[in-house]
Amino acid sequence: MAIPSKATGYGDGSTAQNVFRLTFSTALSQAPAYEAYDSAATFPAVGTDLTVAKKIFAGTAGNSNKPMLSLVATTSAAPSSAWMPAAATGGSANPNRLKGTTNYVTDPSTPGAGGIIRWNLVAELPSDLVPATDNAEMTHDLLVRFTFTGATPTLTWAYNEGTEATPTWTTLTPGTHGIRHAKSGAVTPNYYATVPATGVQKTVEGWVTA
Repeated sequence: MAIPSKATGYGDGSTAQNVFRLTFSTALSQAPAYEAYDSAATFPAVGTDLTVAKKIFAGTAGNSNKPMLSLVATTSAAPSSAWMPAAATGGSANPNRLKGTTNYVTDPSTPGAGGIIRWNLVAELPSDLVPATDNAEMTHDLLVRFTFTGATPTLTWAYNEGTEATPTWTTLTPGTHGIRHAKSGAVTPNYYATVPATGVQKTVEGWVTA
């Protein structure tokens, strides 16, 4: 298959282990961490911001001022079906609501040469977001922070287009491709998410697009 397409098993409510994957060509020296930051770049370009001032990290009154992007590391085991945490944990936790180095996730493994890490994502949208003005408040970059002592690893990013039991891993290129958090039934080229009338709404599809 080919990009654009959606990642199998994306989102909260999913026990999928095979959703997103990163392969390291050479060994790391410690477990990598997943962090997220603001992005001022035009999708799908990768930004250089290492700030967390946008609403996606500050939250709004509609979601009790909590970060809206959550991640669970699935390298070692599949998550529970309701894995999105109700609140952020300061420092590292798995799963966690992401906000730079304030709240992040450390993978449970330290990949050797050719080793992989796996994860899943979901976004939470509160009712007081205003799409016309807040679209720019939701743009973000996912950063995987890693260390090594040998040769610099080559990274291969991928997502699963197959099934959970028989994954089909499709390579994506950061800066050329990105992930869009969307509602159910998203159709190319419209990858909309739903701002609810009250409360909060979770995204249920993750599309990789150019």
